[in-house]
Amino acid sequence: MADAPASPPPRPKLGLLTIATFVLVFWIMINAELRTQIGVYAGLVLDPLLGFGGRFPVLTIMLAGAFVVVTTTLLRHFTTDWLEMAKATAYTRHFQRELMQARKDNNTYKIKVLTEKQPEVMAGSQRMQTAQMKQMPITMLISMPVFFWVLHYLSRLQYTSFAEPWNPTVEMFGFTGIFPHWVLLQIALSIPLGFLVQRIMKYIAWRERWKPKHPEVTE
Repeated sequence: MADAPASPPPRPKLGLLTIATFVLVFWIMINAELRTQIGVYAGLVLDPLLGFGGRFPVLTIMLAGAFVVVTTTLLRHFTTDWLEMAKATAYTRHFQRELMQARKDNNTYKIKVLTEKQPEVMAGSQRMQTAQMKQMPITMLISMPVFFWVLHYLSRLQYTSFAEPWNPTVEMFGFTGIFPHWVLLQIALSIPLGFLVQRIMKYIAWRERWKPKHPEVTE
């Protein structure tokens, strides 16, 4: 009697805290009064540190974004097993290449073997994605007060425009697509910094921790 096919591994689930955080964030986003209150309370600390009396709003936006990016990047770095993530990513890519090649060669036996293995591979990839999602509650607790403070800070300025090389007057509360200009400015200033910090931390960790233990893994 043939053995019954193995059931696929259970799909990882998001924790209750993560789901509750998403619900809380959505509720805060639609509650203007609560957003303002959070911005006011955050300003008790951030106004003296980053406000500059309203004289340098672009610098304030840049430093606020840098604070969020550096803090969340460091948090993500020390709570993520980058080596295991790299292994899982490499294994998934290799599996997909093998499956595509088997289909191209019409290798029915290999297709059958790989297809049976596919749920396990997908479950491993989903576990890594779920682990990343579980970090979001903490990163949101860091980023949301700063975001609402910047919004409250800008609303108190006498002028709300800045200059770009291609446009001498850009209104911070004007919209391009679905985002106001000040958010796009913060993203443009923060993303390169976050990428740089993450690359530096990965390189340091590779040199000090991973390379001595895993010489077979390349950078």
